[in-house]
Amino acid sequence: MNKVMWFGIVQLIGFAAGWAVTYYLYGEFFASLGSLGLGPNSTPAEVSAALGPIFQSMVPITAVSFAIEIVGLLFLTLAFRDLVKVNRGVFYVPMIFTIILVVGVAVAALGFIPLINSIPTLIAEVPTNSTSTLPPAFAAAMGNLLIDSIALVIAGILALIWIIGGHFLGLWRVGTRYDQTLIKLGAIFTIIPLLNIVAPILVLIGAYEAKGRLVIQ
Repeated sequence: MNKVMWFGIVQLIGFAAGWAVTYYLYGEFFASLGSLGLGPNSTPAEVSAALGPIFQSMVPITAVSFAIEIVGLLFLTLAFRDLVKVNRGVFYVPMIFTIILVVGVAVAALGFIPLINSIPTLIAEVPTNSTSTLPPAFAAAMGNLLIDSIALVIAGILALIWIIGGHFLGLWRVGTRYDQTLIKLGAIFTIIPLLNIVAPILVLIGAYEAKGRLVIQ
């Protein structure tokens, strides 16, 4: 239960940091638009140079966000590993799915961070004339962007499957075993956009109550 609680805490930290960073980045982006010094006839290279620092600042922030997500998943994996010793048939599959999800998030980070880095380069290579053929450098950059985007879409679909098999199924079974409705609700909210913000709170409270009940017993 301690590890499940830590999973909830780390998830809350991740959500709070994500909202704060998103607000900061959007604020910085729109606040910077007026001071970029770009005229109506600015070249793609000038636009790239102006926007480059904004995208560069997103790289370490994105890396930290992925790291927080991985840490939370590791706590959940360790919790399922301990529960496997109690009931292997119930918790083994969620443990395996969560391990796969940890690897998937790490791979997604390795693909998404270079994608962010490549956007200023892509902007700089935008053709300035109306020729029928694309410049080789721009075509290559677009090809790489398309490949990275397809890979991320596939990773997102697989991540949803892993979340259902790990987060949802595992937490639901934790709630069932320890008779905690809050953990079950947290498991459901995990896979619902917007409501997933509330899920860590429910899991944290439910795990705390289950732990207290076990201590009394």
